[in-house]
Amino acid sequence: MKKLTLIALAVAAASGSANAAKVYEDEKHAVDLYGRVYAGYTAGDDEGRSDNFGADQYVRFGAKVKSKVGESNYALGRYELQMENNDEKDNTSATKARLAYAGFGGNFGEVTFGRNYGALELIADWTDSSYVNPYGNSAIGISSSREEGIGRSNSVLKYAGEFSGFDIHASYKFNDNEKDDTGASLDNSAYGVALAYTFDFGLGLGAAYNIANNGDVKDSKMALAGINYDANGVYAAFNYAKGENNKAFKLHGSDAKNKHTGYELVAGYKFTKDFRAQAMWNKAEIEPEGAAKFDEVDYYTIEGRYNLTKQLRIVAAYQINNIDDAKNEFHFAARYDF
Repeated sequence: MKKLTLIALAVAAASGSANAAKVYEDEKHAVDLYGRVYAGYTAGDDEGRSDNFGADQYVRFGAKVKSKVGESNYALGRYELQMENNDEKDNTSATKARLAYAGFGGNFGEVTFGRNYGALELIADWTDSSYVNPYGNSAIGISSSREEGIGRSNSVLKYAGEFSGFDIHASYKFNDNEKDDTGASLDNSAYGVALAYTFDFGLGLGAAYNIANNGDVKDSKMALAGINYDANGVYAAFNYAKGENNKAFKLHGSDAKNKHTGYELVAGYKFTKDFRAQAMWNKAEIEPEGAAKFDEVDYYTIEGRYNLTKQLRIVAAYQINNIDDAKNEFHFAARYDF
C-alpha cells in the first residue's frame, strides 16, 4: 500500500518528482491528480487582429479515480477543471469544467456517462496536435464549447473499446432542454460512432459519423475520415470532413442547407530527445445553399517545441493566414505539466 498526503503531494510537485500526481494507491483503489499551467501570448499587426491576439493563459487541474470490482472489472471517474484569465482585470477570470464523468470498465472496454468527448474525437484528435493553444483542429468542425455531441458535451453516454488494434467509440448525447431565442425548448440530442485500426508499424486508419438534432431546423451531420503515422520520430496525420449545418461554423440557425468541407494536415519530426518541430494546415470551405462557396478557415503554422525539463517546455508557432484581410500571427508560451 502506498499513501501520500496532500502536503506531501505539494512538496513532491515542487521538487519535480515523477510521482507527484499519485495521491492514493492500494490493491483496489487509485487516485491520481494532474494538471497544466500555460502562459502564452499572441502577437500580430495592429490592424486585422484576430480573437487570439494578446494573453492566452490558463491553469488546468484534473483528477482520475479507479476502483477494482472483482478480478477484471473496475469503476472509474474523472474530473477536469480549467481556469482562465486573459484580461488585465482581476474579475474577468473564466472557470469551466472540461470533463466530468463516471462509469465502469473491464476487458469489454469502458462505459461512461457525463461531460465527455463524443465518439468523433477518436479520429479528430489525430490532427489536434498543435504545440500551442490557439491553433489546430479548426477546420473539420470540432467544437468543444458547443453542445453537439462531437467535442466536449454534457450528458454523454459513451462506449470505448480496444481489441487487437481496433478502437471503437460510440456516443449518445441526451437532450438537455436547450432553449432557442424565444425560450422554446429544442431537442439537441446527438449520436456518433468512430472506428480506427492501427497497424504494428505505426499506420492508423479511421472513420467516424455524427448526427445532432437542431430543434426544428435541419439536423447537423458530419462524416470524418483520417489517416496517421507515428513511428521513428515522425508524426503525420490527415483528416477530411464533410458536414452540414455544423454548429462550429454557426450554420445551425437557418432552415437553409449549409455544407462544409474540412481539411487538417500535420507533419512533424522529433530531431532530438528535447526538440521537435512540425507544420500544420487547416482549411474549411463553407457552401451556403443558394450562395457562393467561401473559405471560413485557411492557415498554415510552423511550430517548434523544446523541453527544458520533463515537465517544462517552451513552444512557439508562426501562423500564415490565407483569409482575405486577416493578418499573420506569432504565438509563444511556456507550459508546465504535472
